[in-house]
Amino acid sequence: MAEIKSLLASTVALLAILSTSVLQAQDSTSPEIKARYRAVTAKLEELKQRGDPASLVEHAQLFQDGTPVSETNSLKVRRLDEAERLYDQALAVQGMHWPSAAVRRAKMILSRDKDQPSIQKAIDLLRRAAAMQNREAPFILAGLMEAGIGGKRDIEAAKNLYQIALRFEHGPSGLALARLETDPAKATVFATQGLRLLFQEARQGSAEAARTLADHYRTTGDGPERLSAAIEWYQRAIELGDAEAALRLGRLRLDPKSPLRQPQEARTAFEKAAERGSVEAAMILAEDPYNGAALGVQNDTAERWLNRAIDTKAPRALVLAAEIRSQYGNEGRAAAKTLLLEALQRADDDVTALLALGRHVRDGVLIDRDVPLALKLFDRASISDNTAAYYEFARTVLSHQDVATGEMIHSAIDRLRTAAERGHVKAAITMGDALLHGHGVPESQAAAMEWYRRAAESGSPVAYIRLGDVYVGRSAGLEAPRALEWYRKAAEANSAIAMVRLGKMFNEGRGVPQDQALAATWFSRAAAAGSGSAMVELSSLYSRAGGPGHFNLARDALEKAIRAGDARAPIALAKLYLVRGERALAEMTLKRSADSGSAEAALSLAELYLSGSATADQQSAARRWLAFAEKGMAKEDDQASRIASMYLRLPDPASIEHGSSALEALVRKNDAEAMTLLATALLQGTGLQRDPVRAEALFRRAIQLGHDGARFILAKAYRDGDGMQRDPARAFALYREIYSEEPGDTKIQIALGDAYARGEGVALDRRLAAEFYAQAARQGDPDGQVRLGTAYLYGGGVERDSQKSDYWFSRAGDAGVIEAKVQLGSAKLSGLAAAVDAEGAFASYLRAAEAGSQPAMIEVARALMKGFGTLADPALAKMWLERAAGLGSPEAMFELYRLHDLGAKPNVREAERWLRQAAQSGHAAAMYRLAVRYQQGTSDQDKAVAREWLEKAAQAGHSQAAKALQKSTASAADPG
Repeated sequence: MAEIKSLLASTVALLAILSTSVLQAQDSTSPEIKARYRAVTAKLEELKQRGDPASLVEHAQLFQDGTPVSETNSLKVRRLDEAERLYDQALAVQGMHWPSAAVRRAKMILSRDKDQPSIQKAIDLLRRAAAMQNREAPFILAGLMEAGIGGKRDIEAAKNLYQIALRFEHGPSGLALARLETDPAKATVFATQGLRLLFQEARQGSAEAARTLADHYRTTGDGPERLSAAIEWYQRAIELGDAEAALRLGRLRLDPKSPLRQPQEARTAFEKAAERGSVEAAMILAEDPYNGAALGVQNDTAERWLNRAIDTKAPRALVLAAEIRSQYGNEGRAAAKTLLLEALQRADDDVTALLALGRHVRDGVLIDRDVPLALKLFDRASISDNTAAYYEFARTVLSHQDVATGEMIHSAIDRLRTAAERGHVKAAITMGDALLHGHGVPESQAAAMEWYRRAAESGSPVAYIRLGDVYVGRSAGLEAPRALEWYRKAAEANSAIAMVRLGKMFNEGRGVPQDQALAATWFSRAAAAGSGSAMVELSSLYSRAGGPGHFNLARDALEKAIRAGDARAPIALAKLYLVRGERALAEMTLKRSADSGSAEAALSLAELYLSGSATADQQSAARRWLAFAEKGMAKEDDQASRIASMYLRLPDPASIEHGSSALEALVRKNDAEAMTLLATALLQGTGLQRDPVRAEALFRRAIQLGHDGARFILAKAYRDGDGMQRDPARAFALYREIYSEEPGDTKIQIALGDAYARGEGVALDRRLAAEFYAQAARQGDPDGQVRLGTAYLYGGGVERDSQKSDYWFSRAGDAGVIEAKVQLGSAKLSGLAAAVDAEGAFASYLRAAEAGSQPAMIEVARALMKGFGTLADPALAKMWLERAAGLGSPEAMFELYRLHDLGAKPNVREAERWLRQAAQSGHAAAMYRLAVRYQQGTSDQDKAVAREWLEKAAQAGHSQAAKALQKSTASAADPG
């Protein structure tokens, strides 16, 4: 507790630093707010002094509705526990007050407690109040029966109760009867009765009646006229002091689907709601600058309302404040953590707050990670029968089964099924995943596909891909046409993952005729959509296929698409050229399309110019094409963020300022792509000063908005410590999240395999690492194949198996991965788990050397020198060493020194030249040898140069150099 009090105290100081407008806000408080606060305070004191049953009820009502925080803060704080206590005291005494107290107490129970005993208690109170002719009690009972709450659904009984309430002149009951009535004439009669009663009450000053009329016209409105009537009645309720009516009017005026949308009017309504005590309205105003600025709230005004919301100590307000504060450096993050700790202490039954807190403690970004606590919070939110809470609980349990009991897993599956049945798309996909893999439920592919189909009906590309994956793996490819159908649907939704899947099917002929031209086309399209793995696949395809034939077919297909008017085809063709290293042709293709007016080609052309080390002319050309693309894509926010981020890569301050401002504006519109790009720039310092704290906050917000790319970039940054503090545990948690949603992504499979293989962020488990590598390898990922081949070579999580090791290294080598060929050569030469195969090793090294591997060139030269695995050929060996040295290999330079120094035909001059080049290139042994040569000199200059090379060799890790240096230093210190 002492620690928390200390943190709370520090928060007060931090908030004072972060906020410059609090005092201004207090000074600008209207006399009306002060007068209202003083009136409420006086009323509370009066009721406290009276103490009779009627005063207890009135006192409880004030606590239930909320009282203002202070004279300077109009927002209301509800004291529900106190209200319950006072209602219970009043209900212990019979009298005229009793029915009203019973109804309000019952409504509190129904809003807070969802267990059957509590619901039954509320029903008993309502029945007794109805028997005492309270007109609202039968209406609430009817609603419970209509919904089947507390018992079996009974529409006829509900109608009877609505009629009883209508006889008591309860207007909303007439509208409810009209809604349930099948006879149009009777429905009209009931509606007329209900509206007449509500009109009468509203004219007599009932804000609740006016709000009910507004709700009626809004929900039954099928045109501007009825919506206009709704607005008029909301305004009437607002005039009568109803904060809830102002909040609802604000939402109606802000609704993008409403024909009466007027953001300025919405802002006015939210301000009135907040002035009358609505914390919800205050939070909408406070968040506006960080949530798209649709209302145009200024920063100082937003800050004022945020501080007032914080003063209420409402958990939801504290969470919102934490998320906003976290964007303001280290002090903001410290304040955010304290706000979240306080929110946890005050957590009530607010489902929105419970869900937000659960996500925060599960993800552990602004507050310490605590998965068991997250599960408790999600479980608590689930009591309210909330679909999102069911999904979050289930997802967390299934992703963290190490902290879950068997009972929790069973409950998670039940809740996941309920959420999926209610139409939660991600829940349906997760349910399908659980059934497909037998996680917490018996494995059933058929049942899994049913859930995937449900999600697919909602248009989910992820569901399309899942269905395609299942069909690909069934019946030895006999159902490949169905897989193609689903992958194509996902590709039409611009899913690069689906495009890569299609490319792999045609490339490998899995269930379809092998067509590498069509494969190249799909890989090119995926690359044009931003897929890095598609570029790898393209490179692999052409290094394996060889010759111009397949390339020409793919190029012809894309050129045909260009002639047919496909706007994406020129970009895909340019990607195809780039894979082959034909930059000039890629540039020409894009320029031709850009000159024809394609803004997308212009953007890709600018990106091409800015790739690598751009010259001044290329930067100037990029700037021109960016301006062209920006004008042509002015209404495309997704491309606008890409354009803005590219301006940051230009060197002039004006371009950087333009790009930064554009990205910030898109971030305020809640654009997840812009958040990701800005965060990446802040992380890497691209055009902007590095700010890892804000970068992390932006990544997290983008993730909350569903941007999977942000999740992967952040995970990689955590894993590698790239721009921020290294945190393998958080990286692993994010990789697991991505894997749970896209288990077929080979990048994620390899990342998880690496984490288990190294014990980074998770307990070391080489068996699991090998399983993830195997998943990636079987899908044709060359990196996965290399890792799996290595696992079989050394027995890392699998039994040593030289044949399987050779097989996977060969697969990766055939795909163009030079490292695989080198590894295969080393495996054959080492004889691990098999006899030494010198000929096989040489063949593998030679293939890698021909592909450009410097280490392989050196191994080939060594074999040729010794005649190991091939015929001896010193001249050819020298040629390979010179080729590797020409590519900058210090090891090859040193080998050339040895060849000329110790070979059959020594050459002192050449030996000296190569030794010096190797030393200057950083080769430790060469540095040491050079130092020894200078030590043999007699001049002081030779001795000084010798020491200099010794120091460099020691710094490079050469042990003999380090010893020689120590000995030399000791001799100098003790000349005697």
